[in-house]
Amino acid sequence: MGARHYLRNERRTFAAIGLALRGRKALDDDAVALPYSAAQRSFLVVFAVVTVVEGLLFALVRFGPAVHVVLAVLEVYSLLLVVGLLCSATVYPHSASPREVRVRHGAHLDVPVPVTAIAAVRARSEDHSGKRALTLQDGTFTVAQSWQTNVVLELRHPVTVTRPLGRTGEARVIKFYATDPRAAVAAIEEVAQRRRAR
Repeated sequence: MGARHYLRNERRTFAAIGLALRGRKALDDDAVALPYSAAQRSFLVVFAVVTVVEGLLFALVRFGPAVHVVLAVLEVYSLLLVVGLLCSATVYPHSASPREVRVRHGAHLDVPVPVTAIAAVRARSEDHSGKRALTLQDGTFTVAQSWQTNVVLELRHPVTVTRPLGRTGEARVIKFYATDPRAAVAAIEEVAQRRRAR
């Protein structure tokens, strides 16, 4: 199960480069994007530069043609992976539509939360230093960016959460990071009110 999900995530990560080049986002037509990519952009850009510098340094060492070819392939793959991660944080944003709020983490995580399941939403900054970016504990699912979350979704009933490598669990509270938490809360409240008015 893990290997299949890993390969799927990797394909989606590389596909994000194509979406970014075409200026597209993976959003439903009636959905509003709730960006979060700013939190990790600087880190990934630095990582991409380090990868390029590392490749240039390896090119200066006399390993022999066969080794250089292998190293060049690995460096190109690593660089594409980093660029894919950078693009996926942009083209797979969180989103809010009249049907659902989708909480994402690049190409690796997509948790649809039905609007009817949302009891409350609020902006609240929390620090998760020293913890994993994705954690599910005591019914709370945390999706941190740079160890931070700033939006809290409280649910009327549990929703199923499928983690990047396929493990599932139930969450009644979802915490995630948005670049503009107030705008994210406002967008989610708007779709929830619109749904209740139907």
